[in-house]
Amino acid sequence: MKRSACIPFLFLVFGLVGPAAASEVSVHASVHPQRAALGEALTLSIEVRGAQDTPAPALNIDGFESRYLGPSTQVSISNGQVVASVQHRYSLLTLKPGQFTLGPFSVEHQGRQYHTDPLTVTIAAARPSPSPSGRPSSPAQQRPQAANGQSGLRLELSVPRPEVYLHERVPVTVKLYIGAARVSDVQYPQFSKDGFSVEPFSEPTRQRQTLGGQTFTVLHFDTEVIPLRSGSLALGPASLQLNVLTRRRGGSPFSDPFFDRFFQSDFFSTFSSERRQLTLRSAPLTLSVQPLPEAGKPDTFSGAVGSFELDVTATPQDLSVGDPITVQMRISGTGNLADAAAPTFVRTDGFRTYEPLAGKTQGSTKSFEQVLIPQDQTLAAVPAAQFSYFDPQARRYRTLESQPIALVVRPPKTTTRKTVVTGHPDAPSARSQDEQEALGQDIVYIKDGPGSLVPYARPWYRSLGFLLWQPLPVLLFLGAWWYDQRRRRLRGDSRYARFTVAGKQARQSLAQAEHHLTQEEYPALYTVLARTLHAYVSAKFDLPPGGIDTRALRQRGVSQACLEQIERVEETCEQVRFARGTPASMRDKSHETLSLVRQIIDQLERAHRQFVVSPPRLRRPPKKGGATQAA
Repeated sequence: MKRSACIPFLFLVFGLVGPAAASEVSVHASVHPQRAALGEALTLSIEVRGAQDTPAPALNIDGFESRYLGPSTQVSISNGQVVASVQHRYSLLTLKPGQFTLGPFSVEHQGRQYHTDPLTVTIAAARPSPSPSGRPSSPAQQRPQAANGQSGLRLELSVPRPEVYLHERVPVTVKLYIGAARVSDVQYPQFSKDGFSVEPFSEPTRQRQTLGGQTFTVLHFDTEVIPLRSGSLALGPASLQLNVLTRRRGGSPFSDPFFDRFFQSDFFSTFSSERRQLTLRSAPLTLSVQPLPEAGKPDTFSGAVGSFELDVTATPQDLSVGDPITVQMRISGTGNLADAAAPTFVRTDGFRTYEPLAGKTQGSTKSFEQVLIPQDQTLAAVPAAQFSYFDPQARRYRTLESQPIALVVRPPKTTTRKTVVTGHPDAPSARSQDEQEALGQDIVYIKDGPGSLVPYARPWYRSLGFLLWQPLPVLLFLGAWWYDQRRRRLRGDSRYARFTVAGKQARQSLAQAEHHLTQEEYPALYTVLARTLHAYVSAKFDLPPGGIDTRALRQRGVSQACLEQIERVEETCEQVRFARGTPASMRDKSHETLSLVRQIIDQLERAHRQFVVSPPRLRRPPKKGGATQAA
């Protein structure tokens, strides 16, 4: 609450004395430490008193790599005067030993330039790290190391030997030594590779080593390089980026060392630490690349450098004259096979040979496949294959030779020997003495011209099935349109709906009447017949329900014979309902009446299939002073 009450007061004080304080601006710089080892990080601070809106000055210091860490502002009250200041902090990584002068640095504020006093720092050369055996490293491995003297971080770039041969696969190892430091986000190393072909780094391996009385965690990054030209080539320097974790001071409950000792967890360690990015560099290496010697170079040498073995197999080994043999040749070992050609056979007399095909290259293993066709049944083996390479360890060329592979060659399956035609078939020299080759069965001659183009098959869009299928979409559309129109009319026109379903409903009622006749339920039978005939006639001719109006039916075109049949059915139904007869006579009359009703409905269905709309009733216009009269 006291701090909250002081905030408005401080703003008021700043507003009153701000212009006065801003006019008194001073700049000074400091560096810590002033003496360091090669690769150690220094902290440079440039403080501006009397202003807080000054931009961070850009630094470019020879022998150092600078990285801006950020500003830090502060407000102080001294003798009643408010002084505002800003401090710009930088991290300087030493790149070479010696004595250096930092500054003076300039800061611009409101158009004026302010300069700091120069600083002097001394950078000592880093001591070479001992080898795992405790003895001094070899000249190829003993190099100045980019190191953080306080945290014990070192980076080394090494090769087995400084003298190599052209196109030799050279192993390269980058070692990261981590002493009493906490690091995270370790990146893969990078190095200058002008004049080299570089393979990707493999997954790093980790081990612990004690060097010079200090225990290190060592990360090994392994790769291979291939020199592409002879002479003195520079490899490196190697650089690697990582984050160094330093403990936060205050402001976090996890900054107490108790959490690191008790939990031993990366989560608490990372949460309570501050990250500082650091770039480690190693010294470059110089490789002396020797060209391959010309003395003793065999004719079969194609560029392979390393140490290899040759494995040759052939299938089948029992065959007839003219059958192909597939020879598999596999070269494996350690070295560079990128430019290696296929092994060559010592002699190929009696074989027809084809060009070898190169298979997939995996690391230092390469395979080839070649086809041989025996032309003589006296052949007893696949000839030996030779492969030459340069051995950099022995500093001389070596030639590998496979063992001949035994064969069993049988006579050809056809008794008549055919002579290969080598000319045009119409030329006299193109015919053999024994038998002329059948064109297209053994050898197909190369055409001088394309000839006439003939379609391979009749286009599918010209077939009869495709043409017959074309009207189908139109018919489907018309059918769907007709169905939709009919459905809409049945919903909107009740008279048309009654006319349409009249025949269907009549047939259903006649089936019910036939059931009553079978069960000898005569009163129910005649009731159904009368109701069926009345419902059908009223629906078919748009008449009101009730009795059948003979005069209206005659006006709608019903024949006189049909009208008489309708009247007779009505009389029979009335007699049966009010006067009972014997069962035998009732049965005969019922069959006759049911047949007559079915006949009437069939006649009306055939004669009146089309729905005819009756003309609407017209009304006369009303007279003046009178009521409207119906026509």
